[in-house]
Amino acid sequence: MEQKTEPALAAKKAGIERINQTLTSHAERRVLNWLCARMPRAVTSDMLTFLGVVGAVLTFAGFFLSDRSVSWLWLAIAGLVLNWLGDSLDGSLARYRGTERPRYGFFLDHMADTFVMALVAVGVGLSPFAHLESGLAVLGAYYLMVILTMTTCVVTGKFRISFAGCGPTEIRLGIIAGTLATIMVPPTGFLVFGVILTAWDFLLLILAAALVVTCLAQIVGTLSRLSTEDPLIP
Repeated sequence: MEQKTEPALAAKKAGIERINQTLTSHAERRVLNWLCARMPRAVTSDMLTFLGVVGAVLTFAGFFLSDRSVSWLWLAIAGLVLNWLGDSLDGSLARYRGTERPRYGFFLDHMADTFVMALVAVGVGLSPFAHLESGLAVLGAYYLMVILTMTTCVVTGKFRISFAGCGPTEIRLGIIAGTLATIMVPPTGFLVFGVILTAWDFLLLILAAALVVTCLAQIVGTLSRLSTEDPLIP
């Protein structure tokens, strides 16, 4: 029997508090529950994880090929939707069916997410609408947040995947919105310190900066709390 779990259940069984408070979490949960109840038995959680990765590959291809025609961006959008479906539904389906494998599911989910984010960020950076450096800046900042999340989880027992009401779903929605805007009105470049930057570059760099600032703020706050909970003994 197929067994897998979402990070929430893995965290629960390990005595870890999972924090996921986003703008779309309640609506998303209702949709996922509806889909789980109607999912064919032949569809397994691992299949959905694979679907999420395939979606990321399609997103990469859509952005990469968009230098030939802006119409390829529709493929990127379709890939993001498939990625959301696979990534959000795989663990939910396992929990719904009672086929959980906490450590296996937790490890697989997050390793898949690591590759997915790289595909999306590099794909955007290789498109004609942004510089690769901008995409890599976001990727580096994202990995900083991953390190922060995992380290904080080990130290405090709290696994936070949302910050300021934003999580993976909100990031996907933002990319989809930007892609739709690009299809309708291709971005123009602006000369900044001798480098031509587009709206995508500005958005990516702002997102990278926001992630870094959030990471630093969380580090300071966590260190402050831990210094009180774990004081220096003379």
